[in-house]
Amino acid sequence: MKHHGNISHFASIRNRELYKAYRHALANTSFIDQREVCRKVANTPCFRFWVSEERAFYIVTEIYKGRYVLDNMKPLKREMYIEIFKRVDAIRRENPDAPLYDLVFSVVNSPAPKFYMTPESIIVIIWRIKHGHYKISR
Repeated sequence: MKHHGNISHFASIRNRELYKAYRHALANTSFIDQREVCRKVANTPCFRFWVSEERAFYIVTEIYKGRYVLDNMKPLKREMYIEIFKRVDAIRRENPDAPLYDLVFSVVNSPAPKFYMTPESIIVIIWRIKHGHYKISR
């Protein structure tokens, strides 16, 4: 679990992609309902899973060991790790000799079906971007 104040090395990239998806959702909306726009953004595909390779490797390893690491996670986080595990497991069956870390790295850096964030979290991040708390190149 990350500690308060930790910032992911990919946070600025995620925020830039999130803001781009937000602007796109706004442009395609006739009536602006912030919560609905952010719900659309949350379900927008993105170019990678927004989790570190190290954390995903730890979770995937624990799942393979049969440990219940997903039980205490929030639903979206659990859903994301299950998707990562399914993809890793499928690739691993095709390449049983490949190092597990390499497989996890490949999956985490492959396109994700959505952001795996709540609309509320997206609202907060967009507000922080607009108010200069997060710097992004637009």
